[in-house]
Amino acid sequence: MAIVDKKGILHGPVDNILYRSYRGMQIAQIKPSKVKQSLASREASLEFGLAATTAASFRAVFFPGYKANDGGMANRLTALTLKSIKTATHKRRGERDIHDGDPDMFSGFQFNKNSTLEDCLRVKPQVKLTEDGRIMVNIPAFTDNDLRGPAESHYVIRLMAISFNFKTSLASYLSNKEIKIEKGKGFEGGEIEVLQSIPQGRLVLLGMFIHAYNWDTFDGYTRINNKAWSPGGIIGGWQAPAQEEPENTNRLEKEKAVVGEVLIKSLSYSGPEIQAKFKDLWKKQGKSIANKVKEKPPIPDMEDELPKGDFSLKI
Repeated sequence: MAIVDKKGILHGPVDNILYRSYRGMQIAQIKPSKVKQSLASREASLEFGLAATTAASFRAVFFPGYKANDGGMANRLTALTLKSIKTATHKRRGERDIHDGDPDMFSGFQFNKNSTLEDCLRVKPQVKLTEDGRIMVNIPAFTDNDLRGPAESHYVIRLMAISFNFKTSLASYLSNKEIKIEKGKGFEGGEIEVLQSIPQGRLVLLGMFIHAYNWDTFDGYTRINNKAWSPGGIIGGWQAPAQEEPENTNRLEKEKAVVGEVLIKSLSYSGPEIQAKFKDLWKKQGKSIANKVKEKPPIPDMEDELPKGDFSLKI
């Protein structure tokens, strides 16, 4: 119901027309009608939500490394996560998650485009997974001219290997390697063993970050990373196959016993809830199809339609 104010202007709905005022003018607009979404569009919306909550967990767990981002990082990481999940074309939406996707797609992702790793460190680290399952990073030698940033004291290059198991909503900081570089000095280069093996069933992402420090007589060493300068990115991604376990094995309790375990679910991961919504959607869709089939009239039995006994052939 619409009302008329002291100026004679209508406010509110009348039938399917909504009246309002804007800068002294009378505005009338048709109410938007409800759009009936198809099953595919609702599934796509739920899968986007799955990618968003997965990416939010990545951001939260990697925060000690990147510290500051460019503002658009969350959207970029969500889009990349969705793209990775969609590579699992052997599974339908709702039955797949990030563990079914391509982990190598995350290699090269930058947390801060205002100061990328390539711009701040003019050498490219070489990452490899050895035949016996070790993750190795080779950082070539570089001079002080190859490391560009605002530090007055020193820099720290951090390599962080983090594992995720979204099936049990858990994550682990597996390795944190640091290289300290004094201001004005370079690095002689070398190969670093980041991880001896990838845990079974885990997605492992390897991040590389550069932190800058200044020295102050009163405050000591202060990290000065900010939105304008905070290089960091993902330089490797791997997915280890899960091991078959007996049905009576409590996987969740087993994984919680791992030292340094982080609960993803306590951060922002809502994957199980989204998976449940998929099942509800399919259940409702199944009932809808069943009802349509039930309402369809049966095919008449031709024998019952034939007249019984003698009947006249005269017209």
